[in-house]
Amino acid sequence: MVSRMRTASPNAAATRNKGSSALILPAAMVMGAVVIYPILTTMWLSLTDAPLISLSSPSFTGLSNYADWLSNPEFWRSLWITLAYTFGVTVGSYAIGLITAMLLNVEFPGRAILRGLVLLPWAIPEVAAVMTWNWMLDYQFGIVNSLLGSHIGWVTDSAVAPWTVTMVTIWKQFPLATVVLLAGLQAIPRELYEASNVDGASRLQQFIYVTLPGLRPVNSVLIMMLILYTFKRISIIYLLTGGGPARATEILPVTTYLEAFKYFRLGSASAVGILALLFTLVITLVYSRFFMREEA
Repeated sequence: MVSRMRTASPNAAATRNKGSSALILPAAMVMGAVVIYPILTTMWLSLTDAPLISLSSPSFTGLSNYADWLSNPEFWRSLWITLAYTFGVTVGSYAIGLITAMLLNVEFPGRAILRGLVLLPWAIPEVAAVMTWNWMLDYQFGIVNSLLGSHIGWVTDSAVAPWTVTMVTIWKQFPLATVVLLAGLQAIPRELYEASNVDGASRLQQFIYVTLPGLRPVNSVLIMMLILYTFKRISIIYLLTGGGPARATEILPVTTYLEAFKYFRLGSASAVGILALLFTLVITLVYSRFFMREEA
């Protein structure tokens, strides 16, 4: 009888493994269709001179597209603009989100209504929001210049436009930080604040030694989300400035779009996309390693 149980045990394990594989297979197929296949196709196109108009017989060019871009100063300028834009939006979104979350964590009349209003920028369709900002920031007829009593080229001045797109993106993105940080604040035990009050800690000391350590678990996820959302964002910049003026706001996703759909160089655009993907992976790995060390 014991021998029968021992023989049946490997069979049962094999059956369970087959069942698990059958459950994972649909997800793996979807992942391959929507993620892996497009990436592999883009990698192949980046090794060709494929034009957007005709993909029937692209010529294999090897790494020439990558060599052209890596030796092009405009690529490095675009990368620098992308990194500066990502850093500014991430820091601004987190800072405003933290301030807003701390305010909404305090009980006061109308708090539920205000919580709903804070989510409006995130809920409004991006195209509608950006078109509204375009009208508000218009050089001649915009309400912002009218209120300021001056004419500022918010989207036409190459020195001002980068700040403008950063500001609009922060406005669009800070509600996400608010929601995540508010959940993190509410997960911090109240007993820690009560104990710190008994010890005579000030509000600043409570923030440094209770609030910030309590938010560490959500910070690691939130900051990565903000970085990735900003790094790949294209619609706000493209609708506001189109990457201009004088390419002052041309981040890598905008460069990819212009190469593909304005200049019809799909092979070249694919190379930029793959390079942007590699930089994103590097940022993700460095950030993950940093937080793993912090957690250790």
